[in-house]
Amino acid sequence: MMISVLALALMQQPCPLTIGVGNDGVIFFDRFHGWYKTGPKMLQSVLHAGCYNDNDPHPITSVKLAVAAKAPKERVELVNSILRQEGWTPDKIVNESWKRYPRKPQ
Repeated sequence: MMISVLALALMQQPCPLTIGVGNDGVIFFDRFHGWYKTGPKMLQSVLHAGCYNDNDPHPITSVKLAVAAKAPKERVELVNSILRQEGWTPDKIVNESWKRYPRKPQ
């Protein structure tokens, strides 16, 4: 019984993704153990691919979208469009204000 519980826990590894849209419209994300600038195509690729652990893919389990106060609305809408294309509806996304831009949101 304990082995089954452990196996189930290992199968459902968390794979969160934080996305940021800066004041200048630059898109960031927190993949590969860091906070990086990215483009729309790479963001879409990461959302589609999920997390990898020794060639063992896991889908993204949660998305947080942090938007800086002066972020261009077009860039925010572009990110939201990409999220929708990958199946992330607004009710599944945590939205927050990115108060400490350009430092990674907490």
